[in-house]
Amino acid sequence: MTAIDPRGSGVHHAGVDSSPESTRLERRTALDLSIDEELVRGEVRGEALSSAQRHALSVLVEHELTRIEPLTEARFLAALPGVRVFGSRRRGRLLAALVHMNLARRDGASVHATVAGVAAVLHVSTAPERRPPQELLRALRRIEISSIRL
Repeated sequence: MTAIDPRGSGVHHAGVDSSPESTRLERRTALDLSIDEELVRGEVRGEALSSAQRHALSVLVEHELTRIEPLTEARFLAALPGVRVFGSRRRGRLLAALVHMNLARRDGASVHATVAGVAAVLHVSTAPERRPPQELLRALRRIEISSIRL
């Protein structure tokens, strides 16, 4: 392995498979492990949500699971109930709190649930039949990882 190229120097070491298939499997395994960690984290965080936060997050999760079209922040905030009870500023704070807890994320003008956000609503450890398809979770997690700013 070199300091510049983390994939290795191209030299085959005895007992170490450095084929592209092996590397792909290792990346997928690492991704699946991070998904499992996020699912656990999300379930723990989900227990501390207020009913308003839980409802707002469930709107995001439901939209994420159906994947009809991107959900804009304005449409999301308008979809939240209690227009008279919660002003637009209060609904915006609900979204900001979910983003701060990493249960939701903003992507330009649209908003999305994170893997942890999905787990906070669906409780997949106690109801495995509610677990979304692994490919959807992988896609969500890849996007989350790619949006991390160092």
